[in-house]
Amino acid sequence: MIEIAYPPYYSASMSLAEILDEIPKLSFAERQELVRRAIAVDEVKLTAEEESILDARMEDFRRNPDTGVPLHEVREQVRKRLPRQ
Repeated sequence: MIEIAYPPYYSASMSLAEILDEIPKLSFAERQELVRRAIAVDEVKLTAEEESILDARMEDFRRNPDTGVPLHEVREQVRKRLPRQ
């Protein structure tokens, strides 16, 4: 892991806008670390019950692959449900 030495002007009380303004000033390695940490924070741990449900659904799909829906169809269905922007 890369250790990032933060300049003294960085503060825990920076606004989101201030933080976003600082991102382009980071080195490539620092931006990579930022992305890695953001992904780690966003990872959601599944409960045992949720894992069991997903495992059962995957096993069902493996036995009956024709029951699945292609990704392009799923995307189309989701886009139809989303409000227009």
